[in-house]
Amino acid sequence: MKPLPFFLPALLCPQSSAEGEGEDLPWPLQRPDHLLFALPEQEEEGTQQWVEQFKAIIGDAQGFVMADCGMPVPQQRAALLACQESPGKPAFVACLTLDEESHTPDGWDGDASLILLQSMGCAAVLFTAGDNEAMEELPRLFSTLWEDARIPVGVILPKESDRQLVAAFPRSCLMMGLDESACIHLGELGEETGFWKRELVIADPPEEDWFIAVSNGRDHLLDPTFDIDGELECQGDFTQQLLELESDGCTALRLLLPDEDAVDLFTAEQYMVKMPISLCAQDPVLLERALRAFWGRAVYDGTWPLEEEDLRPLVKKYGLILL
Repeated sequence: MKPLPFFLPALLCPQSSAEGEGEDLPWPLQRPDHLLFALPEQEEEGTQQWVEQFKAIIGDAQGFVMADCGMPVPQQRAALLACQESPGKPAFVACLTLDEESHTPDGWDGDASLILLQSMGCAAVLFTAGDNEAMEELPRLFSTLWEDARIPVGVILPKESDRQLVAAFPRSCLMMGLDESACIHLGELGEETGFWKRELVIADPPEEDWFIAVSNGRDHLLDPTFDIDGELECQGDFTQQLLELESDGCTALRLLLPDEDAVDLFTAEQYMVKMPISLCAQDPVLLERALRAFWGRAVYDGTWPLEEEDLRPLVKKYGLILL
């Protein structure tokens, strides 16, 4: 993971700086090299196409790149990969809009989004509310999400924020307003509420040897003795077999990927997988292709053994869980 290129606590501003703006403030406004917006979703486009489009935008940026909070989670994941593969390897900051039930606009759970992105090397995640009702719940939601965060997390707050709202996020070490004036107002509130004196605090994991898989926008907390009780080869009738397994009470899936056609089928039908999944391929190149396409955090259980030196990069880049 490339860390943020500035000290915490910090105030982020999504707007580029006009000459003279923000120069006289007692605290700096941290501005991204690029603010990335959602790409039009077209048929047969997926992770690889999004990565290439984001890389063209990122160019040789070296500081940090931020996603707009309206970007779907799978595209934010692709933007993170694009940052890692760009020449300057900038840090990536994700931004997630939540409703009062902690769901993103594209239906992901907030905690599943956080778990996935941080497992892949995201530098920080900012959360904001989709409407007034969600803003009332955001302090509670943020407190719960902070428990699962192993990276810096923060909030995007409206211009009409007051001291009470800023103080409602005591674990936040990042704040952002939607424009320059909102950021300045938040900075002033930060002085009044002690934001600028905060230290980064990361929650301890509840159990060191437990892990969290992600499938179809949901997270699954698993202990190291959990049982993979279903196995399928990804072939023509994959979705029908998957439905039959689910009806039989299957709770975790081992998916065999014998060739590129199997990976292509899995890529197209992955939205059907609603349980923790172990991806199995005999070739590390084939396994990486499947992991790259998968909008989740997969497990490797050693059914088809691969060398540790081949697995380590996949753990770092895609958050692969080794059993």
